[in-house]
Amino acid sequence: MYVLVGICLILGFIKSFSKSKGNYDFELIAKTCGSLCFVATGILAFYLSSHSGKERTYSLIVIIGLILGLIGDIFLCLYEGGNTHPKRKNLIQTAGVAFFFLGHLCYMFNFLMLEEFKLYLLPTLIVLPIIYLIFACKVLTSSKAQNIMLIIYYLALNLILTSSINLMIVRGVNAFTLLNLIGCVLFITSDSVLGVSWFAPSLKLPKTHDYYIILSYYTAQCLFALSIFFI
Repeated sequence: MYVLVGICLILGFIKSFSKSKGNYDFELIAKTCGSLCFVATGILAFYLSSHSGKERTYSLIVIIGLILGLIGDIFLCLYEGGNTHPKRKNLIQTAGVAFFFLGHLCYMFNFLMLEEFKLYLLPTLIVLPIIYLIFACKVLTSSKAQNIMLIIYYLALNLILTSSINLMIVRGVNAFTLLNLIGCVLFITSDSVLGVSWFAPSLKLPKTHDYYIILSYYTAQCLFALSIFFI
């Protein structure tokens, strides 16, 4: 499992390096292979563990979430590619975000399925959407439709984060809850940097920002995959 995680991160580095050199075909190959690695990590973790009941259901849904992430990765890599027809870019981008959103819903459902949600955490669910709205009003160039889509997207991210915190409160601090919480935080930061790179051209990000986006994202997916083994 851990070898696959290492290969996944190496491929993430190669993906970003290929993008910086304008080699979009090799970027797509590296990103697809890297995404296949985190899917394979989840499947291997499933077969190395002996779960039943809720734990087995959790494991299978995580694998579905990983596969949805793989599909979303392919779409977003096509979106960023230099050979994509301009008229198709918005459709490809929307499809990629939609698959990520479905993957996030899988993770959220998993956390909520395992343990009862603490009602006192409900106010925290609006934190990320509010932060996004404030940020959107100041620097983002996204359209009204994109803003609605992204508010819903960040609400889903907020639900995952809050649900992982709820899981840690109920189950305590252990390998399983830590993997999920760290994975959620990395997901949010990776998606946030990606959103800034798309919709805030006035903010000059370092040229190395793509390395952070892909490596933090791959690390998050690998942590979710490993959680199958530690549940």
